[in-house]
Amino acid sequence: MIRYIMRELDRAVRRKQAYVYFGSIFLLCILANIAVVAFRTIYGTNEGTYAYNIMEYAAWSFIIPYLSCIIIAHMVIGKDYPDPHIRDGITSGLNRIQIYLCNLAASISLAFVFLVITFVVLVASTAVFHMGDNTLTKEAIRTFTGKMVLAMPLFLAGICFGNMFLFIFKDRRKAYAGYYILTFVIPRTIMLLAKEPPGFILCKFLRKYTISQCFTLIPYPSSPDRSVPFIVALGLIYAVVSTVIGIAGYNRKDTKKVIQGNHDD
Repeated sequence: MIRYIMRELDRAVRRKQAYVYFGSIFLLCILANIAVVAFRTIYGTNEGTYAYNIMEYAAWSFIIPYLSCIIIAHMVIGKDYPDPHIRDGITSGLNRIQIYLCNLAASISLAFVFLVITFVVLVASTAVFHMGDNTLTKEAIRTFTGKMVLAMPLFLAGICFGNMFLFIFKDRRKAYAGYYILTFVIPRTIMLLAKEPPGFILCKFLRKYTISQCFTLIPYPSSPDRSVPFIVALGLIYAVVSTVIGIAGYNRKDTKKVIQGNHDD
């Protein structure tokens, strides 16, 4: 299984999409710093234009990499739907569950690589752009790191969601549609209906259990609604449930194929 994971990870890193993704990370970090420096140049130095503010803005934007998790999973799986009936020297002897988990492990590994790259590029670019004012303190980096680590279970859930839809649907358009309905449309609808007005009681209850709500709380350690154990547990629960559903859907799809083949015989 390790050889299969490493092969899929190596293939994903070499794909064009990986370079585009990395380029997007680099560009966003540079643009964020340019925007802050430009604002400070035009309106003068004030709160919101320092290096530590960049780290705060980044924490507010954790929802963006979460919504791109399916793209990372897609990099690993590639264009072709994983066919468990195709065997080579590495996949020989692996069952459907192992194939699914290997692809998931490779996706998680790739996501972690991008997370590390993002952290390094963000801190390095911010240090360069704000070299003169020395406002990028160790405390600011430490605080941001803590928020990033807390978000990791939610990112994990995002990768598991993406993997689930890519295995359930052979049609990539359906997979992406399902992913964004689950991760964006439904949570945003719940959060919108939970506000006053209309303030639906059911939506107020469900809002707490949406990953989107967790992302809005992560940047604010002093918020009474922010519970570290709850955020971690919620992310892990979603990750496990989506993995089970994905494996079940993958197995069922292949079973139908086999049954149809037997019927044709």
